[in-house]
Amino acid sequence: MHQSKFYRLIVDPEYRIGRHLFFIVTLGIITFNQVFIGYQESLAHLGGKIYLIGLLSFATYLLTTYVNYFVLIPKFLLRERYVTYVLSSVIFVFLLLCVGISMEYSIRTFLGLSHRIISYTNPLILVDSLSASAITIICFWSMCAVTLFRKWNTMNAHIMALEYKYLESEVNKLKGQVSPVILSKALQKAAYLANSDAQKSSQILMQLGQLLRYQLYECDREKVFLHSEITFIKQFLELKKLITDDPFDYHLEVKGNTNKAIISPLLVIVLLQSILVQAEVKQLDVVIEAVNKNIVFQCKFTDRITLADENRQDVMEKLDTLYPDLYALTVYGGSIELKLEVV
Repeated sequence: MHQSKFYRLIVDPEYRIGRHLFFIVTLGIITFNQVFIGYQESLAHLGGKIYLIGLLSFATYLLTTYVNYFVLIPKFLLRERYVTYVLSSVIFVFLLLCVGISMEYSIRTFLGLSHRIISYTNPLILVDSLSASAITIICFWSMCAVTLFRKWNTMNAHIMALEYKYLESEVNKLKGQVSPVILSKALQKAAYLANSDAQKSSQILMQLGQLLRYQLYECDREKVFLHSEITFIKQFLELKKLITDDPFDYHLEVKGNTNKAIISPLLVIVLLQSILVQAEVKQLDVVIEAVNKNIVFQCKFTDRITLADENRQDVMEKLDTLYPDLYALTVYGGSIELKLEVV
């Protein structure tokens, strides 16, 4: 996902030093401007001392804001102790306001300057000086907003990573979904026929090898061509025909251009083996049609057999993972139809 430079400046750790330098410079400009306004009637008398006063005021604000950033926010706000954080912030702002008034009184008294405040002991002086605390409130809130945004971004990235791992695991489970029952039966059948019918045993092993080769190599890809999947389905049905003890036959019909259509590997086979594993099907008719971006898969078998509810739910979960809102699955007694829109 493309991210703007402003977004990266706020979130990326590599810009951390730059963010702090920007904040310090901005805070310095605001603080010195506030000091110059507060002592504007005495600038001629103060001379270069005004910069020392500004530096002292800047250090006070900087210390307070970084105590908020490194202590209050991690200890209270990020731990969702919001009331404690608000109360602590109010106390800090109040203390900073008192410190500012005390500093101004001390500086003006020490340097023999006229006092712009008539009575420093009057409680109303705190109310009159609330505007001076706006800089602190802005700094506190800006730090809270940036910190919360970064926490939200981190949590969102973590959730997305978990979702991706979940989807990846589901896809990997789907890719390995060729029934171990059928594979095990194929090996047992090949071993049983090794002495009595070596040619058929060799055919079973070769067919099984082609299936496993497809799983190992082709299925490593996220998408495969439909004609490759059809070849795999045919090999799977041939293997089923070789290893079954009861009569089994199938008819596979392909319509449309399957050389351009692509789908997730081992998608259709889940439906086939859900039927073949749970019951002994004697006749299976499969039609696969590719029209533009749509793929239609139809499977007809014995009327008395249908897809079990647990198998149907499992198939639909996998389709929801790979093709959400892009498929339609219809199951009747003796038939299954899957319409899939590939993009």
